[in-house]
Amino acid sequence: MSYKKKTTRNVRPGRKREKWTDILPRYLTFLTHMRPILRETRRIIIDLDADLLLDTEILDKIREEEEKRNFRKVRALSEFSAMYRSNIYEIIKDFLVKYRNQIPIIDIKDYIIEFLYESVGALNVLSHITNPDEANLENTYLYVLTKFIEERLFSRGRNLSIIYSKLLGYSSDLYDCQRHMLQPHTYYREKLESSDLFEIPGISPKVYNIINNVTSLFNLDPNFGEFPERENQELPMILKSEVFDPYIDSIANAEEEAIEQISERFGLRIIDGIFLVPREDLVDLLAENNFLRKNSQSDGKVRLIPQLSNESLFLYYLAFASQRRGFLSKELINWISMNFAFLIYMGILKWKLSDQNIFYPIFKDLQTNEKILPYLMKLLCFPNYLGIDKMKIRDSPQYRKEIFNFIGSQIDNLKDFISEIAEFCEKFDKERKNN
Repeated sequence: MSYKKKTTRNVRPGRKREKWTDILPRYLTFLTHMRPILRETRRIIIDLDADLLLDTEILDKIREEEEKRNFRKVRALSEFSAMYRSNIYEIIKDFLVKYRNQIPIIDIKDYIIEFLYESVGALNVLSHITNPDEANLENTYLYVLTKFIEERLFSRGRNLSIIYSKLLGYSSDLYDCQRHMLQPHTYYREKLESSDLFEIPGISPKVYNIINNVTSLFNLDPNFGEFPERENQELPMILKSEVFDPYIDSIANAEEEAIEQISERFGLRIIDGIFLVPREDLVDLLAENNFLRKNSQSDGKVRLIPQLSNESLFLYYLAFASQRRGFLSKELINWISMNFAFLIYMGILKWKLSDQNIFYPIFKDLQTNEKILPYLMKLLCFPNYLGIDKMKIRDSPQYRKEIFNFIGSQIDNLKDFISEIAEFCEKFDKERKNN
């Protein structure tokens, strides 16, 4: 009897789990092509007689010659290099035309050379942001900057109380940045009532307003009832229905239906099906940080009076998300890793480039960001850094554009924090050189 082997069923392969050594070369690909172009341009400007800069057609001819000389076989790299070189020369020409009647041409030449020198320096740091074998991590920019930002915006700790206290300690200066970490601009992709009870989504503008309303109701006119876990103590309570009173028709139907899951992420719970009250762990956190005060009643019971600030409940959510970072939703992982990548990238640029540097727009350009930040996002997901699921990072170019488009709309606190990161870079660089 002959045996005929059955053909193997075709199974569509899933996404490959990328290693550090897979991602780092991709991150470096375009950086290693950007730096030589800037260095070549700087050398050309140095060698060029200053008076020749007055004729912008000469710059066009030089650029064309450089493009022919640097022709590359890989189409994507060739196109990017041509675009990048063209942008550099256009910026130089615009600078010359704008200031040639106001500033001596020799000074204009010096400015251009200095701006190019700064830009090469920035690319040098970005190209050596980490070690290929992840050795000596504590001495790399990627590691120390991740930990610097993480401590302030997405703290780690042995328990929720420690994480909450850390976040609260930085909230006076960075609360807007902390809250920003929880508010992905792709919130409309999130499922409020997820089938995965453990998944932690980002906060939509509507949920943000609802929790602000919850905070106000607790502060202004709460009811009080028995604390189930503790005798002789009374908890503040608000009616669930009052939370949704400001919303007419069906505007907040989805949020109302998912109120139990939303409440849990903010440290709240529903009692008797109608009251929203703090959970025991939230009560402890609020009391430790003076967001609850004790008031002894005539019947001997202790009433817990809320005196919440805007950040009280949101920092609980952030601490909760940080503690359970292995369960973040896809949108929140993309958003948090993108913001960390952006802060590190912009912090290094702020450190290395003067505010007047004419090449700043190239570094901020969406086309440049798309070539660098997605891979930096993935590097940040590894255990030594943020320790979140890199498999949830989206590879869709359209999605990248969708989230990177919001990079330009920074909040003021984010700009201030970038300056703080730049100062830290300077300090770290000096310490590294002295050791």
